[in-house]
Amino acid sequence: MESAHKIETTYSAAFSAQNYISKINPSHYNSRGSSVNNYTCKEEPNIQFRPYMEDAAKLIDSYLGDPNQGYFAVFDGHGGIEAVNYCKSRFHEELRKCIQEFPDDIPQAFIKCFQKVDDQLRLTGAMTSGTTATVCFLRKEGYQKVLYVANVGDSKAVLITSGRSDQLSYDHKCTDSAEIDRIVKGGGILIRGRVAGQLAVTRALGDHHLKTCGVSCVPNVCRRIITPNDVCLIIASDGIWDVVDHNTIRANKGRSSLDISSELIQRAVAMGSQDNICVVTVFF
Repeated sequence: MESAHKIETTYSAAFSAQNYISKINPSHYNSRGSSVNNYTCKEEPNIQFRPYMEDAAKLIDSYLGDPNQGYFAVFDGHGGIEAVNYCKSRFHEELRKCIQEFPDDIPQAFIKCFQKVDDQLRLTGAMTSGTTATVCFLRKEGYQKVLYVANVGDSKAVLITSGRSDQLSYDHKCTDSAEIDRIVKGGGILIRGRVAGQLAVTRALGDHHLKTCGVSCVPNVCRRIITPNDVCLIIASDGIWDVVDHNTIRANKGRSSLDISSELIQRAVAMGSQDNICVVTVFF
């Protein structure tokens, strides 16, 4: 995939995770945001193990023209890049329309947006291509800064606070008992821990050949009031979370989003991640 975050990585026969450093264009590091303090997106295609980059992110500070609003999203594709590319280019526009329709009910706006984008992907022919979606919308409500997180699939959104981390997204996997019950009760099919023996996530955008087998596009939506104890938000694809326990992540306000994103990628590679990686870090 042609990425906005150009990655220049040098490998040698003597590749070592210990001395490996991702050389990533930091053009998506903003040291002074409007809705937030600073934010970064970094990517690592992991070309030793993955021939294509199917992760992507979209960051919009001053979202909808409001300096107090931000949009931060990560998409992790499978079966091709069509669904990822579409979501990167269109999801924020469709969410804008849905927020205008439901300005006082952001969860409903998200639910409608996910359904609209999923329908659009069907019309564009994304039958065997799909993507996770973890989309975060930050805005002021009165005197409070409020974060909304909506997701399908297993790309995580984690809030790092003073002394702990809180996962705000929900992992939609075939190992989850609630998802197993939903699929079975709906007449879906689970084979060898995958939907119809093919897909390890139970909710996604696209994948229309599996929608009748139990794959859903209905997101989990979380609302969280941001407090002075909240340090940063990390949104990342499972190239991070397959090897890094979010409970082990710590950060302080003396560091930057660039520091955290860079260290997470280096840590995941050193721990043996074999997937594409995309990390967005947002400091409040």
